[in-house]
Amino acid sequence: MSPAQGDDVWRDCFNAGDVDALVGLYEEDAIFVPEPGGKPLAGRDAIRDFCLNFPITEATIEFRPRAILERDTDALTYSDWTIRGTGPDGPTAMDGQATVLMRKQADSTWLIAMDDPFTQR
Repeated sequence: MSPAQGDDVWRDCFNAGDVDALVGLYEEDAIFVPEPGGKPLAGRDAIRDFCLNFPITEATIEFRPRAILERDTDALTYSDWTIRGTGPDGPTAMDGQATVLMRKQADSTWLIAMDDPFTQR
């Protein structure tokens, strides 16, 4: 996965409900912000727990990439996104603007180091 492919690969894993594949896109000690202004989760286990307990079922995500900044072994991606599915009260949707830091690994693959799907303001 390259930074330019990040949104597509993440979307495919999420929409397929493949939590293991989704979590495998992150570095072992990655940081993920689960809600606007929320306390960041650290590590794959915490990210996996969040994904397994995600409050929207039958969820699908759509990304609208805005920009990618890439240099050597670091890349920042900026995307708008919409998740649709079923919440506790029926059909629901949520939107956000993601800022993601990806790092090139020693084997030349890219993994997510930091993922803020609500872009701190």
